[in-house]
Amino acid sequence: MTFLQPLALFGLLLAFAPIVIHLLNLLRHRTQPWAATRFLFQARKSSSRISKLKRWITLLFRMLALAALAFMIARPMTGGDSLFSFSSGSPEVLVLVLDRSASMETRTEKDPQTKRAKALDAFQAFAKPWAESRLIVIDTALEDPFFIDEAASVKDAALERFFGPTDTSADLPGTLLKTLDWLDKSGVGTAEILLVSDMQTSNWKLDRNSEVMEKINRILTKKKEFWKLNLLNLDDSPPYNLSMTLDRVNRRPGRIEPVVNLSKNGQGNELVRLSINTNGSPGSMEVELASPSMLWRPTFDLENEPEEGWISILGPDDFCQPDNVCFLTYGITTPPQVAVRAYNPRASLILRSASQSELGKIADALPLNVLEEKQLLLRKILIHQGELDAGDEEILQNFALNGGTLVLFPPESGKPSTSEFLSWGPLEKMQKDEYFQISGWRRDSGLLANSSDGNRLPLDRLDIKTRRIPAQGEPLAYYSDGKPFLTSMTIGRGVVYAFSTLPVKSWSELDNGYVLVPALQRLIEETASSNSFAQSWACGGKETKEVTLFEPIGEDPDKIPSLHAGIYKIDGRLTAVNRPQEENERRFHKDEEIIEELPGISPRLMEEENSSDSTDRSEIWSFFLLLCLVLLLGEAFLGQPASTSANKAISSNA
Repeated sequence: MTFLQPLALFGLLLAFAPIVIHLLNLLRHRTQPWAATRFLFQARKSSSRISKLKRWITLLFRMLALAALAFMIARPMTGGDSLFSFSSGSPEVLVLVLDRSASMETRTEKDPQTKRAKALDAFQAFAKPWAESRLIVIDTALEDPFFIDEAASVKDAALERFFGPTDTSADLPGTLLKTLDWLDKSGVGTAEILLVSDMQTSNWKLDRNSEVMEKINRILTKKKEFWKLNLLNLDDSPPYNLSMTLDRVNRRPGRIEPVVNLSKNGQGNELVRLSINTNGSPGSMEVELASPSMLWRPTFDLENEPEEGWISILGPDDFCQPDNVCFLTYGITTPPQVAVRAYNPRASLILRSASQSELGKIADALPLNVLEEKQLLLRKILIHQGELDAGDEEILQNFALNGGTLVLFPPESGKPSTSEFLSWGPLEKMQKDEYFQISGWRRDSGLLANSSDGNRLPLDRLDIKTRRIPAQGEPLAYYSDGKPFLTSMTIGRGVVYAFSTLPVKSWSELDNGYVLVPALQRLIEETASSNSFAQSWACGGKETKEVTLFEPIGEDPDKIPSLHAGIYKIDGRLTAVNRPQEENERRFHKDEEIIEELPGISPRLMEEENSSDSTDRSEIWSFFLLLCLVLLLGEAFLGQPASTSANKAISSNA
């Protein structure tokens, strides 16, 4: 037996109050011999034993009644439908934690329903045994408690905004923690929590959410007698699925060249027909999928199109519709102004030439003697090589914080770096005829992605003689010994890239240009696209949740940028809202992996077939209330005066 209000058990001490009162009353009366009463006491001596017994039984009933009252206030519970329970045994609250990420719209060959629809069916079956419980749904897209009067409401078309499909990602640990916080703040005594998800790894991020999972474990361990967690895993994989993700959009004179990542799993057609919609004009293209994953680089002619517009690319119908479409916008772009500040003259010339504009104008060179903020006012990209003094460091940091892009190359000297902004490791040199080799890098996106013709950059052929490893940032490319060749880090609204070697012969073959030029030109293209009047957001991201005024462009006027991908006009700007890239993840957690993160409890693993099985726990306070009433009635009966015949018998004896 457990108690929802265990502090009320201190009330058991009140059960001794009748004994204490009885003893105090005995102290108040002193025995005084009196001759006239001597014969009366002798006459009643025969009934004294019965009277004493009644008094003690009355005291016992009073004590037990007070004890039963204390138990009732403590709200005792037993597992299952208790023999002593006069209530339905339902928990106070039933909570559905619903995964509404885009991957939950996947169907399987054996079931035409999406995973989300099956989750709603499972909740209806789960709630059926507990007709008296309050029903609450907390989904991963809105993350606010939504009360419903009956379980069938989750299928109401009028409530699709709360239970319908979305193109968002999910943070399941965060949503579950918010659910537990709400239960605690609301003072909920007993609750059954049903979490339904396909357990996509990108929606759990267990490596990043270790602290959140520890907090969830502590809360559920403390409340394990009252709050029960049930897990329903819908991880069935589709037999075939084609997905596409927009990587970037390159704007050229009179045309745009988007880069789209196409991937497929399962057996399907290698020749895929895609539907193209350009500013409302339909069209089509055919793409040959020669491998499970490829970068597709179509060209869209804008000669007869407006200077600002949009394009949607739709794949053929398969078992997961949300990942079959991507949206892009384009607008007027201005090539970013690039400046180079390098202490090595040869490196300065190479870097300025590698970052020249489409018209052949090489980048500007900034003076070395002093760096002033006014020199960077109209710049978007700054390439810097050499030592940073305190003044330079502050200026460059402010440049990045305000949205600028920095590309840093290491100093030539081997002096220890003391910069807090970005520091470098010691100078490392290889012996004669030996070189540092690059063994891995990110090829699908970023500065080192495959070139526009589909060929990869030959980083593994770079011979590097000297290097200084950047200490900060996330590695984008690695040497064979695991140290980073190139890193990136976000500072404010800007980005900082750091190379570990110089484009001069004494350091590396980076001066040949077959790696450096594509990398810098791609950076210039991305910066130009980010300065366009058009913009691109991830569905469900912070920007989309803060939007209040928007206009959907297309056939569906009920779309919401925080829930649905599409083209919108937001604050006068064309905005492409796409499904988050992490929703393409094809790895899913097993139940055991989630349970390992919650060692203090034993979540119940549900199946679709047994989602209606009851894990009922019953409150039995009503039993103790009835017991208290029975005891008080018994005490009242024993306190009744003796009958008239008994009194006459006593009088005659006297």
